Amino acid sequence: MSGPVISTRDVRYNEAKKVTQVGTLGDTVLTFGKIIIGLMAGSAALVAEGLHSGADLLFDLVVLVGMKIARKKPDEGHPYGHGKFEGLITLLLAAILLMVAVGIVIDAVHRMGEENLVAPGQLAFWVAMISIGTKEALFQYTVRVGRKLKSNIIMANAWHHRADSISSFAAMLGIGGALMGYPILDPVAAIAVAFFVSKVGFEIGHKAVKELTDSTEAVDEEIREQINRIIHEIPEVISAHFVTPRQLGPDIIVDVHIVVPMHLTVSEGHQVAEKVKFGLLREVVSITEVVVHVDTEDDMVRNVPILATRQEILAWILSEMPTNQPIIRVIRLQPNYSHKGIHLDLVLQVNETCSLAEIHADAKKLCDRLLTSDKGIVEVRTSIGSVEKRKAESESTTP
Repeated sequence: MSGPVISTRDVRYNEAKKVTQVGTLGDTVLTFGKIIIGLMAGSAALVAEGLHSGADLLFDLVVLVGMKIARKKPDEGHPYGHGKFEGLITLLLAAILLMVAVGIVIDAVHRMGEENLVAPGQLAFWVAMISIGTKEALFQYTVRVGRKLKSNIIMANAWHHRADSISSFAAMLGIGGALMGYPILDPVAAIAVAFFVSKVGFEIGHKAVKELTDSTEAVDEEIREQINRIIHEIPEVISAHFVTPRQLGPDIIVDVHIVVPMHLTVSEGHQVAEKVKFGLLREVVSITEVVVHVDTEDDMVRNVPILATRQEILAWILSEMPTNQPIIRVIRLQPNYSHKGIHLDLVLQVNETCSLAEIHADAKKLCDRLLTSDKGIVEVRTSIGSVEKRKAESESTTP
């Protein structure tokens, strides 16, 4: 009996969930430890650090909720999935961080205006040192997982840990300076912490806006280069344009226009599109949907004009072609469209009693008349169908 099948996406989610849960545990301890000891020791810098760690804790919880929502399967109301909810939640957190930074600055300025400012206790200094080591360890662990999974929200969480580590260092310097006889340095350090908090809030908010507005820059540059390489490795693809990867939480959706040779049939063009689609889905794990538009020219440079259809061209030939001539009928007609006009391929059935010279002359007349018609035809290529093969086929199907 085989066990349950675990998809690559489930593995990625479980790994992202694990690293976030580890961060949540660390941030919970640091938040309550900094705030409680900061209040006991009278350190504005350490209390500000506690609020920063509280914002980290909130971010961890938001990441867990965001990843769970983003993992929901597409439904009728959300055909591309729920990935953008992750971006929305990230943007909300950015706003909270900016408000926390403003609150820290207001409190620090208020403390700087107090008379008889007292230096904090030594315990605050040691807590700040412990925080630096803890947050740096969390950063190293989280950034490694974020790079592996190519996850913007995990990377944002990693740099959030690093920002807290740096701000803890600033708090440690401020507390140390206050202990050395300069108590004003403690609230000054709190303002420095607020700067780091606001910087992180702005950066992750900026990334969230890029994702929510479908900016290609929201997708990692390395992945964008990989997408272009995979597309152009397919021999039938002449070029690609309008390559637009979009980030939807942990997932990427790609829209691309590919240029293929003009003479390919519809089924051949579809086959090339499928190669592009499944090549991207196979090589880039985070890509969950690919939409491929097949062109015969770069329609971003110039538009292909609307010209006569196959039926209109055939009707014109039937109305103009004389009867009892070397050319009996058109077996197959294949128009190929470009910005210059129609490149027409014709397979003709001819009268076997006519000479080759008569057939060529009649075919040339037909080509000349097509080229001078009002159908937008710029090239005509003709060939003669196999009459014997067609007769054999008809005989084999006769009851």
